Amino acid sequence: MNALWSITVDDYINVIKICQELGMQPGESMELVFIEYMKMKGQKPCANTELTKDELIREYLSHDKKVCEFSIDDKGQETIKIHKNKDLPLDNGM
Repeated sequence: MNALWSITVDDYINVIKICQELGMQPGESMELVFIEYMKMKGQKPCANTELTKDELIREYLSHDKKVCEFSIDDKGQETIKIHKNKDLPLDNGM
């Protein structure tokens, strides 16, 4: 089960700062720090899903939503992608 969160940019920056203070290296998972940070804020996931990330992105795009995707590779290189409805493939493979 995957949790979906609604966060602010400030939340994301705070989690990054905490990870840096803990000596974490770029590319390491911030998931545990993120979850603890959100618990401290008293915020819970807005939803849970069994869909994969790609399936979830396709689902949101099919409802005319936009998706901002953050990813970090194992070398610490961050990639930010903005998905829009025009990115939805004609054949979604389902």
